[in-house]
Amino acid sequence: MPNGYWGKIIFVNLSIGQIEVEQPPEEIYRRYLGGYGLGVHYLYQRIPANADPLGPENVLAFLPGLLTGSGAQFSGRFMVAARSPLTGAWGDANCGGNFGPALRGAGYDGLFISGQAKKPVYLFVDGEKTEIKDASHLWGLDIRQTEETLHEEIGLQAKVACIGPAGERLSLISGIVNDDGRLAARCGLGAVMGSKKLKAVVARGRSRLPTNSLSLASPKAFKDASTGYLPLFRRKPSTMSARVPAFMGFLLPIIRRLRGQLSGGPAEMVVDSYKRYGTSAGTAMLVELGDTPVRNWSGIGFRDFPLELSEGLSDRAVVRPMVKPYACHSCPVACGGIVNQPDGGTSHKSEYETLAAFGPLLMNSDLGTVMRCNHVCNMSGLDSISAGVVVAFALDCAEKGWLPPELAVELPLEWGSGEVILELTQRIAARTPGLGDWLADGVQRAAERLGPEAQPYAIHSGGQELAMHRGIYEPGVAVGYALDPAPGRHTASNSGNANLAAFAPYFALLGRKPAARYDYAEKGVTQAIAMSLYRAFDSLGLCQFALAMGQPPFLAWLNAATGWGVDEAEFYRIGRRIQVMRHAFNARHGLPAQFPLLGHERGDPPQTLGPVANRTLDMDAIATGYFATLGLDPLTGLPLPETVKELGLEIVPSP
Repeated sequence: MPNGYWGKIIFVNLSIGQIEVEQPPEEIYRRYLGGYGLGVHYLYQRIPANADPLGPENVLAFLPGLLTGSGAQFSGRFMVAARSPLTGAWGDANCGGNFGPALRGAGYDGLFISGQAKKPVYLFVDGEKTEIKDASHLWGLDIRQTEETLHEEIGLQAKVACIGPAGERLSLISGIVNDDGRLAARCGLGAVMGSKKLKAVVARGRSRLPTNSLSLASPKAFKDASTGYLPLFRRKPSTMSARVPAFMGFLLPIIRRLRGQLSGGPAEMVVDSYKRYGTSAGTAMLVELGDTPVRNWSGIGFRDFPLELSEGLSDRAVVRPMVKPYACHSCPVACGGIVNQPDGGTSHKSEYETLAAFGPLLMNSDLGTVMRCNHVCNMSGLDSISAGVVVAFALDCAEKGWLPPELAVELPLEWGSGEVILELTQRIAARTPGLGDWLADGVQRAAERLGPEAQPYAIHSGGQELAMHRGIYEPGVAVGYALDPAPGRHTASNSGNANLAAFAPYFALLGRKPAARYDYAEKGVTQAIAMSLYRAFDSLGLCQFALAMGQPPFLAWLNAATGWGVDEAEFYRIGRRIQVMRHAFNARHGLPAQFPLLGHERGDPPQTLGPVANRTLDMDAIATGYFATLGLDPLTGLPLPETVKELGLEIVPSP
């Protein structure tokens, strides 16, 4: 029996009701680990070129990482992958919660679903059987109703990943939800699930795999690595972290005038901040310093959404209604939270991306409105980033008089109007005819219905709405938006982490140092290295936030689990192989090697005020370094012959 993984994956064809279990050889795991590493190996070969993303030939994969559910800190993540209907490109979405460990605890390393059912179904997976079961009674239910119904039928120990009404109605900005509101949100994969008439996947398995017959090569080494990392999280939190927001209120205007950048900090402070506030700790800071987009990318934070507004969507204000903290599986931080909703009931706490997308992006400073919109997205299964961006586009078009008459009269669309923002979000979630249906497939398709003057105000890359971080503030983010095979996502590059201690040995190994902020020639090189490391790290099933919290012993965990003896050079090579294969997937489907960024995001024309004034990104210089470092042809995205040989990718053609 292998060490550290089951060596079993499930293939389901819903069209014919076929369920098969395959046993990949150890070589596949060592080359790709788990998660979307394992996913890209199979999806590249099993999704025919130019397959319809909403057709039966597309394959939807649920992919725990190689360490998911192992008991290592932060090992609660899973990945969903398929060809994206939003972009047509490689699509993946990362998610926490408890579903991933349950799927892996059922005895499988992955689940691949093709075909289309004739009526609504759900999949039930446990350690004894996999079944396709009728879901007609679940179709039309929201996320909470679906989970509650399945728990009544199967038991609370079962974990559910499901779609809501948005995914059922094939909204291209819909995601897949577990734990009552934790979303695998990006790339429109909820629509893929909806197109297959697959309402849910239900997994029942033990939560900690070492107690469920999965053998580890060295249980003692695994435990020692976890024990050595644990003291960082068992300290008594510093009282300083509670004082930081008030202190930053005085400091931020000074940093802004100096055009400074804040990132990370001592590991203890980062941990304490996440424990207290989660990602909401950064809202006011990022608005003030120019990272957060304001007024559909045309505003300037300190001028149009000043601190007296942004502080109401940040740190202390956001956690004030919190009932209890929420932690994903095996997380020692619990950066999430359950809050009392303004209108009664409870929901997940709004995090930074949602606070920004329904806050400064829409010129809305009312936290209650953000919380209500967040709950709508969670219950319907909408990507809150994309939802906020399409609402911003609608507000912009209404102000400029570009809406067709039949849409213009539906709602009094105005910046900052909480009542209207909530109503429009609800209509998008329900795909209500008119404005709701027009916006439910994202800004690119919405803009196509209007004249050419509207195109520059539909902010996306490759069809996917950009996240709430600006490339002109940190150019490394723009690399993820424009050059990653799944465009438009900040987590593809998370560029600030390139400077963290966890990645330092890898840059030293390659004889490089992370690039300076606006060193465009080196920025592409830095991000090619960092993004390769992310691909391997994500494929372990670990949370990216861990990288800002000391030095998580991910390599020690990997080797203690498998006994492979992977060193830094091999780990980087694995990540690079995964990233190259994701590019090759796009080339196979006729997609370009890179996706254009619209002028507002490139700084063209540049802003005239603020900390990012007079900045215009040199994306050509960035792209040159990025493709050269990965060993890809910059026109096709295919690996060069020497890259094919080095990474052992003979199944991929060279340009």
